[in-house]
Amino acid sequence: MLQETKTAPTTPQFLNGTVTTHTNTKPGRDAGLVAGTLVETAAGWRAVELLRVGDHVQTLDGGLRQVRRVERAYYGETRGGYALDGVLHVPGGAIGNCDAMVLMPQQQVMVMSHVADDLLGVPMVLLPASALDGYRGISRTDVDGLVEAITLGFDDEEIVYANSGVMMHCAATVGSEFFTVLDHGRAKALVSLQDRDAQIMDAAIAMMRGQEPQKRAA
Repeated sequence: MLQETKTAPTTPQFLNGTVTTHTNTKPGRDAGLVAGTLVETAAGWRAVELLRVGDHVQTLDGGLRQVRRVERAYYGETRGGYALDGVLHVPGGAIGNCDAMVLMPQQQVMVMSHVADDLLGVPMVLLPASALDGYRGISRTDVDGLVEAITLGFDDEEIVYANSGVMMHCAATVGSEFFTVLDHGRAKALVSLQDRDAQIMDAAIAMMRGQEPQKRAA
């Protein structure tokens, strides 16, 4: 059934065949797509906060899928929202994003990695955005004002495209029936190996161009 909520779902109420839910409790995890994030839809790239139940969104392996649920949660204690221990600021180009963006710390992001392929036997893995802190200029920052996080629900878990090349996991839980999910510790280790490999690539490219290689920020 189609439903739209403003926060995480609790016990549903059925009104005229439509599911509505209400809760004053903070969602179980600090995830979702931050307002302003662009999502690829049947009508082109649209800000996630403008999406509604019934819209069609482009997914990784399922083509266009209909949005069945929209959940909204608001963070920022000074503005009446839920408490949140920072968000991730992602510079443009850091993980395939066309422009700078903000990630919720527990939002699952899919990354392609030959390191994961070599060590785990899978070319793509899901990891929490918090594990990207320090990678390619990504940094954790305090919440400034009110942050709106939108969770999109589909018939099944899906990977959607955000800000051009970032792949975001949309599911009711942190786990996955289809993809390999890394916890924070394993994800951090993978990112460290990936970053080391990226630094080697940067040095090689700089050498080929006859430039002095630049050190990345720790």
